[in-house]
Amino acid sequence: MSASDREESLIAALLELANPATGPGATGPVERLAEYCVRLPGVQAGGVLMARDRQPALTVGFGDAAARLERVEAALDEGPCRDAWRTGRRLTDVPLSHPDCRARWPRFTTQALDEGFSAATALPVRYRSRRLGSLNFFHQHRALARREVTTGQALADAVAIGLAYRRDLRELRVRSGQLQAALDSRVIIEQAKGALAERQDRTPDDAFQVMRGYARAHQRKLTEVARQILGGPAESGPFARPARR
Repeated sequence: MSASDREESLIAALLELANPATGPGATGPVERLAEYCVRLPGVQAGGVLMARDRQPALTVGFGDAAARLERVEAALDEGPCRDAWRTGRRLTDVPLSHPDCRARWPRFTTQALDEGFSAATALPVRYRSRRLGSLNFFHQHRALARREVTTGQALADAVAIGLAYRRDLRELRVRSGQLQAALDSRVIIEQAKGALAERQDRTPDDAFQVMRGYARAHQRKLTEVARQILGGPAESGPFARPARR
């Protein structure tokens, strides 16, 4: 692949991964990230660990060996990918056979070496102060050039942007729905308060106290009582119009 083709491919990948919209049946951005990472020169396998509520929530590996190692990291709570996620810092060209690595991640390093990988590079998937997960490269020691690490981090950052936007949009929709429900309830209560005030010749404040007292006494929601007033008969029931003398 020529330099220009490589640049165009990278730009297309960044745009795709940062796009918050994923159509039905489309491969998810995390899976696409794992797929892109193994295309980098020197990378033998790759995986992604994503977190939710400070716990590993999703592991994806491109290749059977990478998938097994990502599951090991999540299950054992150890490994470079786990540390990159927790700290938000890169770990590059980690020599897995080194005594320090064996002491730091004893079970993971044994598994990784058994799978035939001698080195790992872990990059955080982060957006501003949010640490969403991490991207893992498995390779031979010192095989990755700085350019590949920089490219991998750019891909990870692109995914983080898209995922953060989606989460923010989802939370905004939830809050918007809650606000709309609260507004709708308030409108119903105000309508019922006005109807009861007119029906029983009370002030609106007195009518509201009657509604609230009834709701508390019968352990019902105020909106349910309001709907009962608006939909029920005016001449009978607990909110009936006083009989004329």
